[in-house]
Amino acid sequence: MRRFPVLAGALLALTLLPAWPAHAAGPDGTRKVEVFDQDAPKGYVDVPVSDGPRSRSLAPPSATVTPIEVNGPSDKRIDLVYLGDGFTEGEMAAYTAQVANSWNILAQREPFKSYRKLFNVWQVNVVSNESGSDNDPEPGVRKDTALGGEYYCEGLARLICVDVDAAYAYAGLAPGFDQIAVVVNSSTYGGAGYTEEELVTFSGGHPSGPEILPHELGHSLGDLADEYPYWAYPDDGSTYTGDEPVERNTSTYDAARQTAQRNKWWRWLGAETPDGGVIGTFEGAAYYNLGIYRPSDNSLMRSLVKPFNLVGREEMTRKFYETTGLVDDATPSSAPVRAGGTLSVTPVPVPTVSTRWLVNGHEIAEWAGRTSVEVFDRKPKMSHGQAEQPWCGRKDLKVKVKGERTCVYTAVVADSTDFVRDPAYQDGPLSTSITWTVTGAKF
Repeated sequence: MRRFPVLAGALLALTLLPAWPAHAAGPDGTRKVEVFDQDAPKGYVDVPVSDGPRSRSLAPPSATVTPIEVNGPSDKRIDLVYLGDGFTEGEMAAYTAQVANSWNILAQREPFKSYRKLFNVWQVNVVSNESGSDNDPEPGVRKDTALGGEYYCEGLARLICVDVDAAYAYAGLAPGFDQIAVVVNSSTYGGAGYTEEELVTFSGGHPSGPEILPHELGHSLGDLADEYPYWAYPDDGSTYTGDEPVERNTSTYDAARQTAQRNKWWRWLGAETPDGGVIGTFEGAAYYNLGIYRPSDNSLMRSLVKPFNLVGREEMTRKFYETTGLVDDATPSSAPVRAGGTLSVTPVPVPTVSTRWLVNGHEIAEWAGRTSVEVFDRKPKMSHGQAEQPWCGRKDLKVKVKGERTCVYTAVVADSTDFVRDPAYQDGPLSTSITWTVTGAKF
């Protein structure tokens, strides 16, 4: 993840001091870009860097940065950075409205809706000298824009390419960036997914343009495969004969084999899925018509506007936590910890996240849900009828180490969401523990 110091304030005026290094292309000098039409993704093309938009200056850019939504420190959040291309100084209000529309669409779609608090959203107010985009509304139109956006990239009318190096430089003005969304000032449908660069372009003025972003985040955040069966460029696909895919949402195994071997999405088979119907094994995915299966008939990884299916939603949730973690803070942070103080954790602000406490491996049921507990240095006084409080002096909780009584306190923070069924995910990215060794209790 790419992180920069955070400055407080409603409007940040930042300047990137060093020039950003050129973003590396593939070994053949191309970038793989996903192509869309108005209803669905269509496949990929290799865009030669030399044949892309007109070269932009790599001089350090300058632009203000507006925080759209800040939910935590950048090193504990997924930072989504919006850039504008083809918006003049007088069109910043239109750009702001299109950013707000895009973020609203994304934030209302699961699992982004439930995990909104894991995101920071920034708007870099990139000003272009001219309004619009190259080759829009027709080939041959030329506009002087900050990111060099152009339709008809590689001769494809709806493919919008930009100068990736310039985009990275402008994104670097935000306090942190993990994903870049370039809003192009046009009402003509178009966009592109630079999957390996974690960058997406879309026409902000067309109703379907912002729908490209959720699909692309399925790739760049969730490591999800495309579930559509056709490779529009250069052919229509055929029968898949390769190895079992690493992506969790495509498989060469049908439902019977998944169940027998307990692999891929077998735990979800037969469950009702948000994109319609039930989870099964539907033939046709990963650009092939035969020999490979997807979990549902028509999810977001197959067509725009659709929800993620249950398998995609689970993978996205896992990847969110692999990026952010479950705990924003824990105190005290240094050892040793002496009895007589307070231990505390700050979980991420997600409703399904809760905290349990253990002392020397014994769970203290009455502490469930607490974010802080007292570490008593002696048996606490209790009023009549009050339950005994755990303390290090209890015989079942004390351990003698090097002549001192020592207690090990553990806070277990976990997400109990029903978006995830895989126990390896539940015990892995969706659960974490913080341990303090406390010494000095009196008996």
